[in-house]
Amino acid sequence: MNRIRFLATDVDGTLSINRESVLIDPAVIEIVRKLESKGVIVSLVSSTALPVVAGLKRYMGASGPAIGETGAIVFFGKDEVAHLTDKSTREIVDAIVREFGEYVRESWQNEFRYHDLALKVKKKYLKRKWEIYEEIRRWVADRYDDVRVEFSGYAIHVLPSNIGKGKALRYVMDKLGISREEAAAIGDSYMDLELFEVVSLKAAVGNADEELKKGADIVLRGGSSKGFIEFAKLILESQL
Repeated sequence: MNRIRFLATDVDGTLSINRESVLIDPAVIEIVRKLESKGVIVSLVSSTALPVVAGLKRYMGASGPAIGETGAIVFFGKDEVAHLTDKSTREIVDAIVREFGEYVRESWQNEFRYHDLALKVKKKYLKRKWEIYEEIRRWVADRYDDVRVEFSGYAIHVLPSNIGKGKALRYVMDKLGISREEAAAIGDSYMDLELFEVVSLKAAVGNADEELKKGADIVLRGGSSKGFIEFAKLILESQL
């Protein structure tokens, strides 16, 4: 294993205790701080709103930039924020809610989002969440060329097609002077595949989407946070 100086990690489903929960495993905080103490920069990459992921970064002790809104916006710290697109999907989300309001509602986070707006499947339709996502995705694809719809498992995301986690990660690594060979990434969702395009060491937690597992160099035994901790320990062992 190459010496890893930089670890990009998804948040929901990767640092949380499972893929249905948003609760961060306390052991994750301990291992992130240990990585940092050994010279490994940890960067959080999420589809969640930037204030959420930036706050988590600061309280956890992750020194790397926080990437939010599926790569649309980056927080470097000390009030430095970079928008990687100038497009908002506000009007399109309004149209989706008018068409599919029986099944979805806007996320509370949209008050704090600029580019990638989120929709939540209503509780009584959760068993059909992937079906509803597919219907919305096709509806948008038939009407808009510069927007795509993705589903993290937590929320449906309506985002400009010119942004993504991989593009944002490349931007961050270039700015920090981190080479591909020095970087690793870990996630749980097919949406994290873009991260794998930028780094040399790719890991999927044990309960990840099959599509992500196929693209990974390492599939961890543990699911979600247990898999992240397992991967962090492998990186720490390689630093010796």
